[in-house]
Amino acid sequence: MLLKSKRQILLAFFTMFALVAGLTASPAAAHSSHEESRKEARGERRAERANRRAIPRVPGSVYTLSDQSFTDTVDSIRAAIEGNPNLAIPLIVDHAAAAASVGLDLDPNTVIFFGNPNIGTPLMQADQLAGIDLPQKIHVIEENGRVFVGYNDPYLLAARHDVKGQPNLETIAGALANITAAGTGEDALSRSKSARRFIRRDGLTTVKSDADIDTTWNRLLATINASPANIALQLDHQANAARVGLELNPTRLVVFGNPNIGTPLMQARASAGIDLPLKILVWEDDNGHVFVSTNDTRYLKRRHRLRKVNLDTVGGALNNFVTAATVTSGS
Repeated sequence: MLLKSKRQILLAFFTMFALVAGLTASPAAAHSSHEESRKEARGERRAERANRRAIPRVPGSVYTLSDQSFTDTVDSIRAAIEGNPNLAIPLIVDHAAAAASVGLDLDPNTVIFFGNPNIGTPLMQADQLAGIDLPQKIHVIEENGRVFVGYNDPYLLAARHDVKGQPNLETIAGALANITAAGTGEDALSRSKSARRFIRRDGLTTVKSDADIDTTWNRLLATINASPANIALQLDHQANAARVGLELNPTRLVVFGNPNIGTPLMQARASAGIDLPLKILVWEDDNGHVFVSTNDTRYLKRRHRLRKVNLDTVGGALNNFVTAATVTSGS
């Protein structure tokens, strides 16, 4: 068809120009979109690598990045534990609140103690010293805007205590992983390769008492109460075992702390909160002999790489408490 006017000729020209421009622009737009996708993917990979590098590395422990806020993570973990009728929470320690109570700053750091005597008692029947690592704990920390959930690998129990081959270890591992997943929204590893580095009695100090268990226990509590430390929990493993129809030699745990001493450890390494407050185990063996056991400070220093932190005050307090509990005054 012949074009009959200049107006028609110009209209045809601009129409053709627009079509050509559209055809030439499409590949450029597609290339730009592809580049944006590649940049986005690279950014996601960098963020993922940064998150992996930020995960605390603690020998014998497993930590997982949470996709929730700190408060929501703690609440989800509590709900998961409280929703299981076989589990009980005897203690929750808010380390940040304890630090604030003495005028110190600490990023969010909370440890939740929980247990089931049907599961824990057989481990202590095999080795009473396992009682210092029971009940189990879930640790929630926030560092640089990231929230992490950690727990001690139950195979740390197997390595530190003579409980290898106990079927309950698998049950504990599964429960810890499931509770962590409920709090983080992510699947958690149930094992830590580093747990195999530990040996029997690793990091434990045990002293024999010159008195019976009641006297030893009462002397220990009196000494702690007379110090700046506060008792957070007294746990009678034997009584809890009896409650579910199981037998256990006298085994008692006291959990105590002083935020003026413990906070600097967590300021240096937030992961140290999983081993705080401090614990002392008092136990009586089959022969009626009474012993007092603690985690030594070298264990804490090695596990959490506290190279620049002076633990003499912590070690001195533990030694004073153990000596007061095990040695009759004046003897």
